[in-house]
Order: sequence, then C-alpha cells, then structure tokens
Amino acid sequence: MIPFLVVLATVALQIGAALVLKGLADRPQAPMLLLAGGMALVVAFNGLRFVMWGVAHRRYPLSLTYPMSAVFFPLMLLISHQFGEPVAARQVAGTVLITCGVLWMLARVKA
Repeated sequence: MIPFLVVLATVALQIGAALVLKGLADRPQAPMLLLAGGMALVVAFNGLRFVMWGVAHRRYPLSLTYPMSAVFFPLMLLISHQFGEPVAARQVAGTVLITCGVLWMLARVKA
C-alpha cells in the first residue's frame, strides 16, 4: 500500500503541474508576474516529483512502482472531461485497457 501512496503522490504532482499549465494557457493575456509564478510552481512540482520518484525507486522495485503510475491516464481523462474537452469512446476504451493491463501486471508482481 505504501508504494502506491508514493506513486499516487507523484501522479498528483504531475496532474497539479498540468493543471497549472492549462490555467496559464487559458490566460494568454495574464500579467508576466502570474506567468512567472505559475512556471515556478510547475518547476517546483516537477522537482518534488523527481525527488519522490528517486525515493520510490530506491525503496521499491521498478516493476512495481512504474506500472502504478498508469493511474495518471484515468485521472487525466476525468480532468479533461471536467474541463469540457471532448472525450471519445475509444479514449475511454484505451484508458480501461491500460488500467486493466496494469492491474493484471501488478497482481503478478511479488513486492
């Protein structure tokens, strides 16, 4: 359970960075200070994510942690839907296939 929480935290940071970038992209006329602050936040999120991945890979096998990061796909699909972006049935099907494949792989890995 602990490896999943560490990986989930890295995914949350990745999604946070994506949301900040989306917010900045939606405001092309934003003041320079807001843009610089947003970019600094993205760099901070990704820096923390890098450190957390290092910790995760030092403590847990890559064959366990890396597939867990696929939780990013269904979360990003939900966020896209929340932003009103079109989500096609094949995108949902692909996300379901990826998620099922990862779950199947994780069930076979001995932690």
